[in-house]
Amino acid sequence: MSKQELTRERILDAAMVRMLKFGYRKVTMDEIVQDLVMSKNTVYRHFESKTEIAEALFGRLEKEINRELVLIRESHKDPVEAILESIFFLQQRVTPWFEQFLGDIRLELPDLSQRFLAFRDEKLAGIRALLDASIKKGKMRKVNSSLAIRIYMGAIDRVLDPVFLEKEKISFSDALEGVLDIWSNGMIAKK
Repeated sequence: MSKQELTRERILDAAMVRMLKFGYRKVTMDEIVQDLVMSKNTVYRHFESKTEIAEALFGRLEKEINRELVLIRESHKDPVEAILESIFFLQQRVTPWFEQFLGDIRLELPDLSQRFLAFRDEKLAGIRALLDASIKKGKMRKVNSSLAIRIYMGAIDRVLDPVFLEKEKISFSDALEGVLDIWSNGMIAKK
């Protein structure tokens, strides 16, 4: 990696830490510069704006998720295992982004928010394909895979409500884990 690329990655790392903690809206370029102990000119040479940083952070996240999902699919012959590991990975990797950052970009950067939603839908289509393969192999009971994915996403969208989480005293990650458990294992006790 060149010195330019290393500097760019350092800037993105510092911005990511701050934006995941405080959200997009509350972070300033001056704060990112302070965290890096580097000149403002150096930061602006790599990124013209906070918006450009947010877009680069999302681009980096996309690449990482795409790379890991390919590895998961290639390493599992059993589509059920691939589904569960893919969903678990997505939850682990995307959860920190939901709590502050993605809420802010819905309002502040609607184009980037739409890009995120399109990316999410693309990844869900991949999981749906795995679900269809699992059903075809008899690993899962026959269900409407589109409906199963919509039920999962509907549950996730409802659980992401901070008022609900606070009222129920449930952490964001525990809520996501609970949704996955109920979605994949059901609610009826096995005898």
